[in-house]
Amino acid sequence: MERVRVGLIGMGLIGMPHAQTLQRVDECDLVAVADVDEKYREPAERLGATYYRNYEEMIGKETLQGVIIATPNHLHAPMGIACAERGLHLFVEKPIAPDLADADRLIAAAAANKVRVLVGHQRRFNARVEKARDLIRGGELGELVGATITWALLKPPQYFDGPFAWRREKGGGPILINLIHEIDNLRYICGEIDEVFAVTGNRVRRFAVEDTAGVTFRFGNGAVGTAFVSDCVPSMSAYEATTGENPLIPHDFGNCYHFFGTRASLLFPQMKKLFYTDPVKLGWHYPITEQAVKVTTGIDPYVKEFSHFAKVIRGQEPPRISGEDARRTLEVTLAIQRSGETGHPIRFA
Repeated sequence: MERVRVGLIGMGLIGMPHAQTLQRVDECDLVAVADVDEKYREPAERLGATYYRNYEEMIGKETLQGVIIATPNHLHAPMGIACAERGLHLFVEKPIAPDLADADRLIAAAAANKVRVLVGHQRRFNARVEKARDLIRGGELGELVGATITWALLKPPQYFDGPFAWRREKGGGPILINLIHEIDNLRYICGEIDEVFAVTGNRVRRFAVEDTAGVTFRFGNGAVGTAFVSDCVPSMSAYEATTGENPLIPHDFGNCYHFFGTRASLLFPQMKKLFYTDPVKLGWHYPITEQAVKVTTGIDPYVKEFSHFAKVIRGQEPPRISGEDARRTLEVTLAIQRSGETGHPIRFA
C-alpha cells in the first residue's frame, strides 16, 4: 500500500524525535518540515524532507495527506485550523490546546472540513497500558475499588532557565506538563473521572506555579483514586523512570501505579497481580499470591502511534484518542489546577 505523505510543523523538543521516529514507520513518508529556526534546515534535509521556514507555505505547496503539529501549546489551534481548512488530517501533540475554548475551535474546524484528529497521548500505545486496560475493564481484578499514582522526579535548574522561563509561570508546572499524561492513562485504563479535588504548593521553588500537588479523584463507576505529583524531589517514582520509556531518564524498575479491585490488585509497570488463591483463606492473616502478568512488548509506542495515524488518515481505524477525547483529558487536568487554586472540589456534569 502506498505510504501516506505527511508534513511536520515544529522541530523542537518533541518534533525532532518525531521526525526521527517517522523514519521507522513503514506506512508514513515525511516529505516536508516547517520550523521558524533555520538551524533545522540541515537535519530536515538529512532526513529526506523539504525544509520550510513558514508552515503556511509548506501546506500550500506540498501535496500532503496529514500534518503533525509539534509546536508550543498556544499554536496548536491556529495551526491546526489552518491545516484543517486545507483538508489535511491532523496529529496534534498533547495537550490538544492550552484551554477548552481553543480546543473547541480546533475540533469544530476539523469537523467542518471532514478532517480526522489524533492527539499525541502516546502512552495509550504502550503495551503495558493496553494490558492494564484489558485486565481492569475485563473484570480480571473484580470490581475496581481504587487507583493510586505517583509522579515524582527532580527537574534541574536549567529546565526553567532562558527560553524555558515560561515554566516558572502558570501552566508551566507539573500538573499541565506531566500529570496530564497520568490523567489520560487513568481515563483510558479505568474510565471517566467525575470529580477532582487538589491541594497544591510551591514552597520549594517559590515560583508562580506549583511544584507539588496531591489530588483525589472519583471515577464514574464509583471507584476513588489519588495522585501525588512533584518535580522538585530526588525520586524515581514516575512513569518515565519505571517504564523506561524515556531514554533520557534512568530506568528504576519500580512501580508508579497501583490498581485495586475486589478480587486482585495490579502493580504497574511491573505487571504483577496480587490475590488470594484459596477462597476460604482471605484476609491479611494469610499469605498473598504474586503472579506475573505476561505482556508482549518491544514495539516503540511512538512507532505504533504514527502507524496508527497512517491508518486514521486512510480511514481504516478511528483515532485512539480523538479531539473530543483529548479535550476531556484537558478539562480534567485544568479542573485539578483550578481546584488547587480555589480549595474546592470540582464535579463534572
